Amino acid sequence: MTLVEQSSGTHPLRAHRDGVVAGWHRTHFEPNRIERYRIEGAGPESIPRLQQSFIEPLFELLLSYLETRESRFRDVYLDERLRYAPHQADPSTRREFFSELLAEDARVLSDFLGEQWPELEKTWLDLHQSLVEPFEGDPLRILTLGDCVMNDLRVFLIPASRGLGIDLDMRELYFSALVGRELSTTQVEQFLSKNPMDLIACSFFTYEGIPPYVALLRDADRMRWSGLDSRVDALVGLAADMLTRLREKTDAPFLLHDACGLPLGRWRRRIPVLAPISVGRRRMLRRLNAGLAELAEATPNCLLISESEIVQQTGHRACSEEIVPAQIAQQAMFHTARLGSLLSDAYAEVLSSFRDLRKAKVLLVDFDNTLWDGVMADGPVVHHRDRQELLLKLKESGIVLVAVSKNDPKNIRWDEMVLSPDDFALKKISWDVKVKSIELTAQELDLGMDSFVFIDDSPQEREFVRSALPSVRILDATLDSSWNGLARLLEFPNTTDTAEARARTEMYRAQAERRKATSGSVDFESMLGDLGLVLKIGIAQAEDLDRVTELVQRTNQFNTTTIRYDQNQLDEFSSSSTHEIYVANLADRFGDFGLVVVVIVERQASGVVLDSFVMSCRAMGYGVEQVTLSHVMEAEGSDQDFVGLFRSTDRNDPASGLYQEAGFVQDEDAADRWKRARGEPIADRPAWIRVETRD
Repeated sequence: MTLVEQSSGTHPLRAHRDGVVAGWHRTHFEPNRIERYRIEGAGPESIPRLQQSFIEPLFELLLSYLETRESRFRDVYLDERLRYAPHQADPSTRREFFSELLAEDARVLSDFLGEQWPELEKTWLDLHQSLVEPFEGDPLRILTLGDCVMNDLRVFLIPASRGLGIDLDMRELYFSALVGRELSTTQVEQFLSKNPMDLIACSFFTYEGIPPYVALLRDADRMRWSGLDSRVDALVGLAADMLTRLREKTDAPFLLHDACGLPLGRWRRRIPVLAPISVGRRRMLRRLNAGLAELAEATPNCLLISESEIVQQTGHRACSEEIVPAQIAQQAMFHTARLGSLLSDAYAEVLSSFRDLRKAKVLLVDFDNTLWDGVMADGPVVHHRDRQELLLKLKESGIVLVAVSKNDPKNIRWDEMVLSPDDFALKKISWDVKVKSIELTAQELDLGMDSFVFIDDSPQEREFVRSALPSVRILDATLDSSWNGLARLLEFPNTTDTAEARARTEMYRAQAERRKATSGSVDFESMLGDLGLVLKIGIAQAEDLDRVTELVQRTNQFNTTTIRYDQNQLDEFSSSSTHEIYVANLADRFGDFGLVVVVIVERQASGVVLDSFVMSCRAMGYGVEQVTLSHVMEAEGSDQDFVGLFRSTDRNDPASGLYQEAGFVQDEDAADRWKRARGEPIADRPAWIRVETRD
């Protein structure tokens, strides 16, 4: 087995442990490099002991990863590499530092492994890629204020952010009562004056945080409730003072941690029959967290990171477990607890929301199956009133709402909704392709696409917009995380509850009216051509009848007669010589729409009657109906007389122009009949749809 293939057992590098550790100790703490990069904590007096407390655990982490390929060892190893690095320097300086250092470390390994080194070299380079190469992701900068919990968070959040396509620049100002390092507001203000941040995370009450908190944890079970409550309120006041002073310097959102009561004492950590948290501490934490929740609510642009909720769900003891085995960590400076990994999940959601919504000015909102369950044109729906109320709050905070719905405007029952028509600056409610509606919205509002956020339940619509308009941020309406993100938007700097913000919808509505007269045209034919639309048309087979029945019985909007044939009748048509059922499947480069069109024809002595033409609303806007109609007429014979039936209802207006657009003429004696004389040329098919014969 080669070094690359090995994923379990003892790695050959173990045989060279002492030599590699000694070599790495020399390269890491070379005096000239320490001075050039201003490495903190690596003075001459401390360097000798760092071989045992830093280099040996670092080497063991590398070996554990090579032997197991477990991500926990990789993540802690890569984070530990940052310990004696210029971690407050800019990213390019850090990359320069690691390129230099890792090349020397690799030479040490090569000297010991000899001919075996080339087998390991690619793994080595891949492992350290994040330290030496810029990541092509969305850049975000976060400053963390806290003790070891922020170190633990960093271990897991940086790789998690990369998985989300975020290039996270994470800076830390460390404080801890345990080592006598207090948090200075002046220090934070000075840092922010030189280093603008996108987000600021504050953990005042985790582990060994600010001294008054640590002292109160110690004293909680020996105090009267009144005295305990007073000291808790004073802690909340300290946090409030800090946030107030920082808010004067920056509008970056705060991520304020509440308190979970960790770390546990030795006995409560080890003896299961003891409650993890004592009675006095429980009271203290309840009051403290209630105060912090109120503080987060009252502070502009502030989100609560609930450590207490995470610990309650997972358990205090489980959250205290160390990620790395004791035999590696016992001499090390890291003691990475599971809480850091769990917190990284919560942070990843916030970072993703901030990345997607930080520039948001306009929210493009789908209707059916987004603001309610169901299709409103088909009958009663179940409203998501919580979603509609959230959109109303966003509108009142300055976010411009635009309706982008494939629908007939008269089908929208506004009286059922929390939102009113006036809450939308524009209402793009039509059968147009949504990309077209969004392009027109950008022209009318005179805003860049990077300020647009589009939320829709349809994966095809989302992918089409993502491909055609890559600057538009896309949200999946079926995911709770999308709506949670929109709720967080209320705490981002681009939303404010002011009179000007509340008037913004009307301002943009007026702007749209001014722009309509001067808006340019959009090349939608080219745009549709990029979709790679394929329409497969053929005769319905037995296995299609369930879907055919569903379309015929449930489709209200693009249905020329709304005759509700049942499956037995459709089965008879399918086997009859006087009837034929044509069906069409639609697909594009993003996926398959499925069977979307049903055309029932009746062959009479006088010609061919197009009895029913039914199309799914998800296929509207692409020209599918005219292509299918042309194909059916060609298949039946262009030398025939054709009659198309159209019986108007209060819902099927989208189908009303089908036959007229194809060159049919309304019968003067029967308004529901549209005639097309034999020999009339069949309209050209749009170039953006490729037609194939259905298997």
